[in-house]
Amino acid sequence: MPAADIDVMWTKLLKEDAGSRKMILEEIHELIRDGEIETAKGMLRTLIKVTCGFPAISNEVGRNSKSIMRMLSPDTDPGVKAFMAVVKAAERQSLKML
Repeated sequence: MPAADIDVMWTKLLKEDAGSRKMILEEIHELIRDGEIETAKGMLRTLIKVTCGFPAISNEVGRNSKSIMRMLSPDTDPGVKAFMAVVKAAERQSLKML
């Protein structure tokens, strides 16, 4: 399956299926607990991109959206407090879509 098809599949699934969003959020929390931060950041970046968007997260946490995008980039250490603020904001925004 080409990467573009996979992106379309994820976009459709996360926008239309509240259960999938909840499952992804649970997986992100589990990855964080297991120390798999890079994987959690990638999943969080995808979730934000296809659901609420970075501006919504930016408004909620009081940080520039570009800063949040950099925070979720590979090989970036965002700091625990800032990272968890973004995780919680994404969770709240995703649940608004239920």
